[in-house]
Amino acid sequence: MARPGNQGGTGRLGSRLRELRESRGMTQLRLGRSLGVAVSSISSWESGAKLPPLTRLADYATFFAAGATTGGVPPENQLTGEQREERLRLKQELDRLRTALDEMRDPVEAEARQDFWHFPDGGPVLIVTGGLSEKHWSPLGTPSEPNFLSLARCADLDAAVELFGTVRAANPRSEVEIRLENLGDDDLRAHLVFLGSGAANPWVEWLTAEWPVRQVPDEDVPDGSVFEIDGERRLKPGFRGDQLVEDVGMLARIPNPNNIRRTLTFCSGVFTRGGFGAVRCLTDPQARDRNLSYLRDNVEDLDRFGVLMRVPVMRHVTGTPDLQNPANRLYEWRPKT
Repeated sequence: MARPGNQGGTGRLGSRLRELRESRGMTQLRLGRSLGVAVSSISSWESGAKLPPLTRLADYATFFAAGATTGGVPPENQLTGEQREERLRLKQELDRLRTALDEMRDPVEAEARQDFWHFPDGGPVLIVTGGLSEKHWSPLGTPSEPNFLSLARCADLDAAVELFGTVRAANPRSEVEIRLENLGDDDLRAHLVFLGSGAANPWVEWLTAEWPVRQVPDEDVPDGSVFEIDGERRLKPGFRGDQLVEDVGMLARIPNPNNIRRTLTFCSGVFTRGGFGAVRCLTDPQARDRNLSYLRDNVEDLDRFGVLMRVPVMRHVTGTPDLQNPANRLYEWRPKT
């Protein structure tokens, strides 16, 4: 009698992984060494006893698209254009097979895993915000105050609270914390989500220094940092009189250079409304599916992309950008770091 784990989609994924290995004439031991995993993991994935993590499926796609038979997984920047196309095709195929298994085993958990804010390795998640300058603190932000609240100093409180609830729901087994700028050595290896511009959150400026998109001061916008593209074009917010009616938001993600199995995500704006809109882009229940659908269809790798977007502001209320509308997508790029 066939084992339950080898039926349906489980068998198709396992069979496909075995087919890839055998197409290179590799043993499970040799492939495990190349991917940096134990031979028992290769065996369990091929038999359907366990599901491989999405990060491992990405390694499969890169390794076999490169035509490798020895050594480790090559860096993506060493792939030719044709190999990159093959990697994307193979990764999408393996991801679809795994998604089908998730839905068969646990539809609720499968839905969570499709969330942009779900981190499948179960690692800690730190939401890192900038802090207000002392002159902007509320009385409760003063440490000597008996009712001291550390988050009273948070420069992006709306975005932090919105994101905290979503990340906690999508990662019930992970440690999730809001942190005001201060990070230690161990923290740098977590999944990190940075809120705010480099002016409010020094980590952002340091980590994005080599990007084509930077935030810079502008004499027309005294209280915010505008987005500058390739040192030339500047994207600025819109005002009606003295009322902000449109901000610019940035959503970007790259692998964490201190732990490439984890990620760095950036949500920023010229003003706080832009950063809040970038967060709402993939947390708003009425818009996130459409926006995630756009990203999945148009972004080669959701762990390495960036997009600038229009963020509407109506009577002080921050709207959620619709990425399906081309007018709301101001600039898209693939970060190198």
